[in-house]
Amino acid sequence: MAETINKRNKKGEAVAADLFEQFIEESQRLMQVVSLSAKGISIIRAMPKVEEALAKVKGDSDNENLKERALRADEEAKLAERECDDDFPLLHGWAIIGLWALLEDLLKGFIAEWLKSNKSARNVEEVKRLKIRLGEYESVPKGERYLFVAELLEKEIGAGSRAGTTRFEALLRPFGLSGEVPEIIQRLIFEMGQVRNLIAHRGGRVDRAFKIACPWMSLKIGSQLTVSRHMWRAYYGAVHIYVTLLICRAGSKSGNDMTEHFAVCDESAAELASNQALQGTPMKRRRP
Repeated sequence: MAETINKRNKKGEAVAADLFEQFIEESQRLMQVVSLSAKGISIIRAMPKVEEALAKVKGDSDNENLKERALRADEEAKLAERECDDDFPLLHGWAIIGLWALLEDLLKGFIAEWLKSNKSARNVEEVKRLKIRLGEYESVPKGERYLFVAELLEKEIGAGSRAGTTRFEALLRPFGLSGEVPEIIQRLIFEMGQVRNLIAHRGGRVDRAFKIACPWMSLKIGSQLTVSRHMWRAYYGAVHIYVTLLICRAGSKSGNDMTEHFAVCDESAAELASNQALQGTPMKRRRP
């Protein structure tokens, strides 16, 4: 689908698909690494038995090297057991930070490429109002100047002070690239952003700001947030549906018929909402 946004309409509006392809590749790689890591940690639980068997086969249970290895294997197995029992909260937490970074980078890069590829985008009122210092602009490498403008625009419209998809939609709106976002996608990406901030800035310890932002999570102030596999997969799914929506909007803006793909996004969002409900996640939320 990403290839469709490379086509130009009569106005010459286009945006390179490579940013979306890069996001998809990197996010899928992140998911694979998380999965492989979880499997690897699970295997570590069996290592004390392996070391014990090795010592018996060698008939040298008093060997100091074997004792040291057995002790280390036992310590690692206990940690692995705890991570497995808790559903790998540390692994999933850091994965969320990585996924959020990829999403932020994609949105800014997308706006930068849109500005570069579309003359009309550079003439929207919000861009024309930007105050750019010539010396500062010229000090930026040529290949990064449109990204520089995108970051200035984000500051100018205050998008950075908003949360979830609201932040991204504010940045897209001046170019006619914003639109409706399914409620489940809004809620999950909003929640993901709050979880990301809590892990990055508070070590996952629930504070008053998080409690106010996400009251549905029913966590006490001072408690430790545990990021489960279900949470990680829900956030991952929501982000990919949202990115697909962006691809559809870009394709539509460039003169392509994306009706079928928009419908797929709606179906995927409905399926995600159904899965959340089956997992016992309350669906009636305060909208972000």
